[in-house]
Amino acid sequence: MRLNCHAEPDWNRISGLFPRTRSKRVYIHGPLANTLVEVRPDFTIMIKDALGRKGDLRRGHGFLIGSRGQPQFFDYRNVEQALFSPKEPILFSSLSQSDFAHRLTSLTLTDSDGNMRVHQYLSITNLHPTQTRTGQWYFQNIEASHDQFYVHANEDYVPFNSVAAPWLNGMSLEQQIIDSTSGSLLNPEGLTLMRYKADSSSHVEYRAQAGEFKHILRFEMTLAPGETKQIQVEIYDTFVQKLPGSRSDEIEAFMDEETGIAESRKIWNESLSNQSQVYVPEAAIQKIFDTAQTNSLQLIAQREDGAALPGQGGFNDYTVVYTWEVSIYLRMLTRLGETDIVKKTLAYFLSTQENSIGPEGDILSPEGSFRAYIFWMGETGSVLGLLADYYLVTKDREWLRANLSIILHACEWVCKERNATKVYKNDGTKAAHFGLLPEGRVHDWPDKGYFYFSNVTTWQGLSSMAAALADIEHPDAPGYLTEANEYKICILESIKQGTYVDHENVRWMPNEVYTKMDVRTGVYAIDGPISFMDTGLIQPSDEIIPEIEYMMRKHYAMSDMFAVKLPGMEDPTLGVLQEEYAGTPIDLYYVNSAERVWHRTWSLRGEREKALRYFYSTMAFSTTLDTFHVHERYSPQLPWLSPWQPNGSGNGRIMEMILNTLFIVENDKLYLLPCVPAEWLDVGKHVQVNHVGTVFGKLSFFIERSSLHTIEVNLSLPSGIDQVSLNLFMRNNYRIHEIEELSIDGKASDWHGSVSVNTLALKDPGREMKFKVVLSASH
Repeated sequence: MRLNCHAEPDWNRISGLFPRTRSKRVYIHGPLANTLVEVRPDFTIMIKDALGRKGDLRRGHGFLIGSRGQPQFFDYRNVEQALFSPKEPILFSSLSQSDFAHRLTSLTLTDSDGNMRVHQYLSITNLHPTQTRTGQWYFQNIEASHDQFYVHANEDYVPFNSVAAPWLNGMSLEQQIIDSTSGSLLNPEGLTLMRYKADSSSHVEYRAQAGEFKHILRFEMTLAPGETKQIQVEIYDTFVQKLPGSRSDEIEAFMDEETGIAESRKIWNESLSNQSQVYVPEAAIQKIFDTAQTNSLQLIAQREDGAALPGQGGFNDYTVVYTWEVSIYLRMLTRLGETDIVKKTLAYFLSTQENSIGPEGDILSPEGSFRAYIFWMGETGSVLGLLADYYLVTKDREWLRANLSIILHACEWVCKERNATKVYKNDGTKAAHFGLLPEGRVHDWPDKGYFYFSNVTTWQGLSSMAAALADIEHPDAPGYLTEANEYKICILESIKQGTYVDHENVRWMPNEVYTKMDVRTGVYAIDGPISFMDTGLIQPSDEIIPEIEYMMRKHYAMSDMFAVKLPGMEDPTLGVLQEEYAGTPIDLYYVNSAERVWHRTWSLRGEREKALRYFYSTMAFSTTLDTFHVHERYSPQLPWLSPWQPNGSGNGRIMEMILNTLFIVENDKLYLLPCVPAEWLDVGKHVQVNHVGTVFGKLSFFIERSSLHTIEVNLSLPSGIDQVSLNLFMRNNYRIHEIEELSIDGKASDWHGSVSVNTLALKDPGREMKFKVVLSASH
């Protein structure tokens, strides 16, 4: 047998190339909660109002360790953090400090009256082999504005650090003693802010002063060699909800750690019970997918009116809505069965048309536009695309018809703004921006212009909504389909005018109508041709794809591992801070956005090695080392940077890349396993998808390498899939030999498709297919 001499990229080969980043916040609240609870690596927690009703005010709680009578922070640099499981965000934080081992368990539960409560269990072990030792631990409760907790208000772009100042002035609370080692701290209204319980031999007091810290709870414990004792705290939701906590005259039994973990797991298992199933036989990739899926639900907060805000993550509350960003994970949640939750967010987006001020640009009028938080020119198109995607996957006709007036108003806004730019030059030819949106801000970077990113996003949204309207046979559908097609022509003609052929006979495509190749505007690697590829304006099979890649590598720092290397921070002050933390110039990459598009493109083009390299580099360097949460930017020199972590749009891109590895639906064709790692098809391994949504309906399949020479395939296809292609790339040069035991819709059938070394294809596959692929070894 001839073995492969060239090993393909894999997790171990790629993930070890650079240091991976750490999680500087881990959410432990449940789905749709509007009280956000983040656990930080220094054993403190931060509570904030998801709906922004508290402004910049934050509530902080946290453990500290005593050193010569002075409380000090736990050293986050050496902490170990791990979730109970990716689908059960119960956090374990472990750290040895001052010759004591500490393990902190953090979780949230819902009380019988429906209020959320944070439960923390700090277990402390004396590490000395022969000496009994006494130590002090503290627990602090504070309120302060966001900026006081960090060295810079834009904390997402600065590495994590424990800033002492806001923690020095604790809240002045009343201590209610239950017994010598347990009690409560009450706020001025007489409601319980928190409860505590320590080992029976502990000494507990609420001190007016301990070192520099005021109003702080102090625990003193003596531990024999190897002995473990525990401090337990329960924090009531009196910051966001202001709901009645336990009154001062109530005594409630404490919940032990084992029961708390079991109850939290039960809540999460029930919350995720209706999700579609996706399984891959590689533990790290499965953890990344499940973590992204679960965390996405934590990024959505429900309002009193029933609508829900979709957050982007990072330090912001969920009023900071970037439609183009969050739509990526909302589309994934729709496909994974969370349609009820997604529909709540759509109610929010629909509401943003009322009193909209429109995007930042030279628009005729904001009337009819959608405006969530951000000012991007493509916001209305992004909302239309998200609304259309929900309908096309769910076919929820009642919902679409109920919101037609708002949707049609937005479609008209796009048409009117486009019509205003249909101008001609003095020679009678069309202006280069003919039929595009007016000049405006494309994204957070300050540049203004006729950016194609804004236009392809808006074209895609309008085109998708026209398709949705056609599906319900709305009378305006033909007109909007014509409008969308004409819009596409205008974009393509404009791009063609701005395309430049360099001295190597390679074409360069613009990102803005009037910007030449030697001028930088926007972020070309993000808002340039990659957006044409992402929206389908340029298909994966297009002959210009290699030229785009060549230009990106030669002029825009695209590499084998990363698609977007930033020239630096857009805020120079933050750039200086980053280099001060690193002690050296840094490399900064904008991760998972462009890589997602290149991965899909290369997979469909059969450029397997490139696709796998970006797949694993994105999985490794877009997620944190400890809890696998996604972030926005990556710097090898700054392991605690983790910008916008956890990251909503990153969650969506990560999940989409993993799904694209398993299947891609293109028109009426299903590509199965377009680019799975060969290791996933080793003997005894399988991949599985159950009831994942597509525009045609639910898709399920189970593909298993049951023996050295057999792969078993079971498919359940939605109506509308007329072609199936299955790629089977295996290690050690195994190849497809023949197809056996084929049944289509329950009836035995002969194989009438094509078979090659690694690919088989079939037309008219029916709805249910089962067959065996017989393998042979290449000699």
